[in-house]
Amino acid sequence: MRIQELDGLRGIAVLAVIMQHYLSWLPIIGSQNGWLGVDLFFILSGFLITSILINLRDKEHYFSTFYTRRALRIFPPYFLGIVVYFTVSILAGKPGTLNLWAQYIFYYTSLYVGQPPELSYAVIIPVRLGLAVLWSLSVEELYYTFWAPIVRFTSQKVFAAILLIMIVVAPLLRWWLHTPSYPETYTFYCRMDALAFGSAVALLMRARRINLAAWRHRDKLFDFAAIAMTVSTVALWTILHGDRSKVLLCTVALTMADVTFALVTFAILRKAGSAAWWMRALRARWLRSVGMVSYSLYLFHYPLAYLVRVWVAHWGLSTHGAVIIQTLVSFGVSLSVAYALWYGIESRILTWKDRHVPSPAHP
Repeated sequence: MRIQELDGLRGIAVLAVIMQHYLSWLPIIGSQNGWLGVDLFFILSGFLITSILINLRDKEHYFSTFYTRRALRIFPPYFLGIVVYFTVSILAGKPGTLNLWAQYIFYYTSLYVGQPPELSYAVIIPVRLGLAVLWSLSVEELYYTFWAPIVRFTSQKVFAAILLIMIVVAPLLRWWLHTPSYPETYTFYCRMDALAFGSAVALLMRARRINLAAWRHRDKLFDFAAIAMTVSTVALWTILHGDRSKVLLCTVALTMADVTFALVTFAILRKAGSAAWWMRALRARWLRSVGMVSYSLYLFHYPLAYLVRVWVAHWGLSTHGAVIIQTLVSFGVSLSVAYALWYGIESRILTWKDRHVPSPAHP
């Protein structure tokens, strides 16, 4: 059964990322922290993928079912973008390098510390911006690749221990690799803890379903923990001004944000369908609709904003007027492209996927 509130969370995650890229001129609203939307995506992905893998664990065709369905969900918009960016690069006379394109075609860009250096000189600006957001897809794909066999071939205690190791090691690596330009935040080894927290939520939900009566008291403790962590995290991020050049923000503060997202997600899953105002807000049709197209919206919003900015610059508007118009038009264009891709490509492929590669373990 699809959980509507999670679609609302996806909507919030992608809107946070867009806020950072579109509203950087309005820092008073916290737009500099919008990159945390990616961490919320990681939490949700870790939860969903681990839930799916646990449910598939004893089924026939475990690997073929899981990887085929993931490929059909992720590859079409992703490689459409790669083809468009490569074509534009060729036509613009700045084709990039073989190493650059290989990293994105084979999803291994996040194995390196920081973004590929070629991004700064080997391709034109809109292509650079389009490729710049793909590091997070590399992080997720790498996680899917090694996590599926771990869930299949190890006991629950063993893969829970592996999750704990990832949760401990990632912030230590962020501390070790940190520089004022924060390259570690684009690196798989340093960001795998967010996906691990999401996977831990899946294990908690599974344990809770087994013995609901024993969890009545624990639910209250987790609710209190979610509130306490939210307040503490907001306070620390406010004190640090969302400054990623500070090692404290990229280590302790980022881990606290991921724990908060995991606890809030766990609370939402436990209370899904309730009449609480904040649950009704997550089920709002417009927010779930944004969540529905969040994948393509995330993939293409950044280069589209640049193209709109160049276009609006010729309108002869005042500086303030131009910024506002650029933001509104960019958001409208990005949404239009995302909905076009959803109805023209993504939804059709998902329908085909459910018909030809069915799996009761998948949402």
